[in-house]
Amino acid sequence: MLIKRIKAKNFKTYLNLDLDISVQQDRPIILIGGANGGGKTSLFEAIYGALYGLHINSAKLFKELLNAGALGHEEEKITLELHFSGRVLNEEQEYVLTRTYMLNPSGVPVEGVKLNMNGTIFNYGTATPQAQRAEQEAQVNKIIKANLPQELSRYFLFDAMEAGNLLKEDQLNRVIKENIENVMGFNKYMQIAKSSETLYQSYTAQRLQIENEKIEYLQLLEQRKTLEETLRQIQVKMQDALQYSVSNKELYDNLKSGLNQESTLKSKIDQTKQQIENIYKKETNYYKDLDEFVKEIEINVCVPKLAEALKSEINLILKTKGEQTRTEHSNISAEQIEAVSSIILDYLKENSLTLKEITLTELVDHVVAASNNTPDNDQYDFLEFSEVKALENLLNIKSINSFPVINQQQMELNVSLNQVPVLEGQIESMKAQITGRDYTILKAYEENEGNIKKLEASVDNTNSEIEKIDRRLHQFDIQTSQEPDPKYEALGKLKGFFEDIANRLLKVKKQQIELKMKQDLNINLAAYRDVIDRVELSENLKDLTFKIYHKAGNEIYLSQLNTASKQVVIQVLLKSLHEFGDYDPPVMIDTVMGVLDETSRATVLENYFPELSHQTILLSSDSEIRTGKDLEKIAPFISKTFTLQRDREKQLTDIIPGYFGVTLSE
Repeated sequence: MLIKRIKAKNFKTYLNLDLDISVQQDRPIILIGGANGGGKTSLFEAIYGALYGLHINSAKLFKELLNAGALGHEEEKITLELHFSGRVLNEEQEYVLTRTYMLNPSGVPVEGVKLNMNGTIFNYGTATPQAQRAEQEAQVNKIIKANLPQELSRYFLFDAMEAGNLLKEDQLNRVIKENIENVMGFNKYMQIAKSSETLYQSYTAQRLQIENEKIEYLQLLEQRKTLEETLRQIQVKMQDALQYSVSNKELYDNLKSGLNQESTLKSKIDQTKQQIENIYKKETNYYKDLDEFVKEIEINVCVPKLAEALKSEINLILKTKGEQTRTEHSNISAEQIEAVSSIILDYLKENSLTLKEITLTELVDHVVAASNNTPDNDQYDFLEFSEVKALENLLNIKSINSFPVINQQQMELNVSLNQVPVLEGQIESMKAQITGRDYTILKAYEENEGNIKKLEASVDNTNSEIEKIDRRLHQFDIQTSQEPDPKYEALGKLKGFFEDIANRLLKVKKQQIELKMKQDLNINLAAYRDVIDRVELSENLKDLTFKIYHKAGNEIYLSQLNTASKQVVIQVLLKSLHEFGDYDPPVMIDTVMGVLDETSRATVLENYFPELSHQTILLSSDSEIRTGKDLEKIAPFISKTFTLQRDREKQLTDIIPGYFGVTLSE
């Protein structure tokens, strides 16, 4: 996928944006500079919004997104237009995706969407009849998913500072595991394996011939289910306690050191409020993704099942018809007949040369029939050309089931929402401390540390109980009938089969990822440059781990890396996922340097950005990528440079060529 041009009219700080961001093959970088508040993030949001849509649910939000300089001078309408190219079914396609937003006479926001794919138009809007909208919207969403599914976009369109904030929560291994499972597509196999095991256990209970064994077996299953729920609740509590520990460690240390409590608490209150706001944003994104999944369930789930069921018969029909076409139309294809017939029909209608109404399908079928010597024994002679074409399209339907990602979002969201009352309580508690010097937070922190140890012991005990129940479940002697039951035997093998598939896929790609990350970390991780001996990914998705080893033989613990080093590790991982994953999207980074120190900045400029992707869009302030030595490091890899300038009087952002006054030579 390559983004070639972004247009934005009346969106946030942009009154009339038209920016060419296409790249040369050997110069993959687009560098866009701007001061804080100059419009960098708004440009990022314009590209993201053009791809996946703006979710404007009120007139108030529409007014907030509308450029203030347009009021009274322009029609109150927001337009986002994205020009991009991508490969679908191994064919390069050119796309123009346009989204418009305005208020109807009742003051309700309405949306219009138009996608031009090499001249084929898909068009729908809020007022489009439901059936027609569903069909057109499904086609548009399928094309977007084929290039970059929204659930994976955060791995390639991201804010480096936000990535740094995530890593502050001491969850680097979890982030790495999530990235690998989602981008590489392993999660779906593990979920199928778990579902297979559940179905197998249920079917086993039904097959137990002795009633007391069946009752005992079901009771053990219920006990395990209860223990698993208890374990989940303990893990949620432990996660909350760990997050409390991580987020309050700095506050605890500051109070211990005798720093001014009021200043420290006020800063922490602001951070906690921001954390709550981020949770609610995550909730909004989840409901949006869920709504899109429900709208597309027929296209992505039902139709592919139908196509699979009829696959053999359709292939036979297409083979038969294909052989006839090669025999009877060696000089002209069915598509050419249709194209020529369309031109002839238009000419006849424009010159009133037809005595009655003729459709394109009728004309094509007549031409095909007139030029064919159809064998008498053709059992598919009743099929028209358009029907054969429809069968071929049905067989080529591609779909992506996004339910696993949505399910993962739901589980994460449930955990996050449960944290909100706790975070709000923390805010009130900290507000109460501001008026007087009180060290109760120190006591609460120390009690939380003790609680973490108790919860860890509870997790170990509960896991031990679950293992005991599993051993008892496997001891049952299942009484089967004398005749073999293929369904039951297949169910017994499914869990291991899908787990084996996932682990085999991991093994195929893990060596490539390990080698690539080792090479990149030896170059980009300044604190351990040239001393990393190996990178190890585990071979089991159930317990996916990531480790780095020093040439001296010892492990370099991820938890002990500073924030800048963690950011480098996660960015190096994203580069590997971009190279070995199933998609080939551009990479767009806002706040490019995040929290990197001086040494890491230089290394990233020289070795990371030039090789990151076939198209890398960098949004930077002059304090991140500085004119002079910083710019010189990446200049040979830059296709275009722009600078965003904020006009405070006109309340808009202008774009000028060059990077903060520096123009690069071609």
